[in-house]
Amino acid sequence: MDARSAGSQNGDRMVTRPVPADWLGQRRRADHQAREKAAPLLETLLDRLHALLPAAADSTTASASVHVIDVGAGTGSNQAWLAPRLSVPQHWTLLDHDADLLEVAAEDPAAAGPIQTTRVLGTIEDLPGMTQGDAVELVTCSALLDLLSPREAELLADSIAGSIAGSGVNHVAALLSLTVTGAVEISPGHTDDAVIAQAFDAHQRRDGLLGPDAAGTVAQLLRERGAEVTLIGTDWTLDAGDAALIRRYLSDRADVAVEHDPSLAGPAQEWLAAREEQLDRGELEVTVGHLDLLSLPGTSTR
Repeated sequence: MDARSAGSQNGDRMVTRPVPADWLGQRRRADHQAREKAAPLLETLLDRLHALLPAAADSTTASASVHVIDVGAGTGSNQAWLAPRLSVPQHWTLLDHDADLLEVAAEDPAAAGPIQTTRVLGTIEDLPGMTQGDAVELVTCSALLDLLSPREAELLADSIAGSIAGSGVNHVAALLSLTVTGAVEISPGHTDDAVIAQAFDAHQRRDGLLGPDAAGTVAQLLRERGAEVTLIGTDWTLDAGDAALIRRYLSDRADVAVEHDPSLAGPAQEWLAAREEQLDRGELEVTVGHLDLLSLPGTSTR
């Protein structure tokens, strides 16, 4: 089942940080493989959701299903991976600021099925209004936290675990997946790996964005609000079988480094050419660090 709605866009498209749909599609397989490493988090989450649902069923205002809110849902990759693994009744809200990506999500065959899905054009500013009341709610996202500003991270933490000064949020868990850590290993090594990495990470922190610090920052914000937080590594591990993704990743990495520091144009071009030659020979292996974060309501937030 499918429905569409609108958030606080006031008629604007709100594509403030557009992400190409083809990139999201190209990385989907690597994302899904990496997320299998977070199986212990999913098991813990399901135990908590099964415990929360009977209490919700006793409420006169909540139905016995989990409302899953996918923030920055993009083309629906997160729903495609997570929904079949949630062994509980569920309905989804896909929230994204890019109408084009939501349209791609609606056309994805993986989105077909009995789960009710509402697609909302909006931003993280709309999230607090979605995590109110007595429903059992799960806030989730994939590859989003590094794109947040400190203020947006505070808003996310407040929506999940309640503000530090205010009352807690009932029944809100969170599974925040595939946040980059800045740890990238490319084998064999290259003399310019470090300078490219430094420029790339600096660009990820541009304009005060959290970048590679995101997982640790959000984890601390949630803990300050009394949530029980667990982190687990979900690195991409890429080899010759992922040649197309590696090529795109390295090309984008070089472009971003040059965007941050134009003086790197020559070295980045030479670095990329050398890496592509190694890739063509089947020599490259790439590990890209990611973390998955599980947040559960703590006793101080209930």
